[in-house]
Amino acid sequence: MADAIKSHSLMNAHLLHRSTEIITDIFDKSKWALLLTPVLMFFQTYIFNDFDYLKWLVVLIALDTALGFGLAISRREIDKDRFGDILIKITVYSSCLIVGHVLENFTVSGDTIPGGDYMKLLIYVAIIIKEAISVLDNAGKVSKKLVPHFILARLKGFDETGDFKSFKDGQSNQDTKS
Repeated sequence: MADAIKSHSLMNAHLLHRSTEIITDIFDKSKWALLLTPVLMFFQTYIFNDFDYLKWLVVLIALDTALGFGLAISRREIDKDRFGDILIKITVYSSCLIVGHVLENFTVSGDTIPGGDYMKLLIYVAIIIKEAISVLDNAGKVSKKLVPHFILARLKGFDETGDFKSFKDGQSNQDTKS
């Protein structure tokens, strides 16, 4: 019976020790949460908050980078300076996304400016179109037969003019200039 009591006491001591570890771990994590919550709230309010859009942009950037890297390997044209271009692209895109967020959300006398949401949409669409063109351009360089030229021409025309009409009607940028 003494062994059973001793075993039970050891088990209780172990559970108490483990409970203390769990509580300490939760407290340590909650300290981080308490510190990071205001930073994240500030970020979402004043810097950027459209993370659904950001996921799609990251997919296109990753695909573009992979295609470009694969093309460079196949042509034996790997250049270390090209890796810096990726950082420049991310910096420029991040700046544009922040500007779009600010244009949509900043207020004057408590009211947001008219057209701010349109400007944000315009910036976001322009970035996605630019990346899509780059992906298709790289894919076309990998295999000219697999990417129809008319698709790339229409996207480039839209990128240059921003005109949905010419994009939908199938007119290329050359058709709209003449």
